[in-house]
Amino acid sequence: MAKKPDDLNLGKGLKKDTQGKEKSMNKMLIIIIAVVVLLAGGGGAAYFFLAGGEEESAGESAAVVAEAAVEEEEREAIYLPLDPAFVVNFEHNGSIRYLQLSLQVMSYEQAVLDKVQANMPAVRNTLILLFSGQNFDELNTLEGKEALRLKVKDAIQEVVHFKKGQTLDDVFFTGFVMQ
Repeated sequence: MAKKPDDLNLGKGLKKDTQGKEKSMNKMLIIIIAVVVLLAGGGGAAYFFLAGGEEESAGESAAVVAEAAVEEEEREAIYLPLDPAFVVNFEHNGSIRYLQLSLQVMSYEQAVLDKVQANMPAVRNTLILLFSGQNFDELNTLEGKEALRLKVKDAIQEVVHFKKGQTLDDVFFTGFVMQ
């Protein structure tokens, strides 16, 4: 029997070999972890700087849009009523129906409305023909009324030949009676 614990061979020879392997494995593990941390840090830094540049350009785009909105808000809308109200008749299921419309056109430029006013006989003629050709059932829906509003705007744009850059901004129904 062994009298001292040192006399016992409990794998002392193996410990030296495995200890060396463990140390080299620990070194490799530390190196791998350091490389992963550096790559992750570099990737994070690259994302931060690249995303920061996109945010700046997106911020600049938002600023341009905001400035355009402020300019549009600063401009006052000018309205021109198309008086008197339009009254047209059309046939629906064998009976005569009537449509009375009051309209106003809107622009941010007085010159556009002056041009509409100067061409009022042609504008009214075109709109009377447009209104008398409508379908009663379609005009009973919101979609039909909106489609007619857009047709009115397009018809006025066609009749009144605006200068380049000038346009009629919108058309509004201020009265709409069907009978």
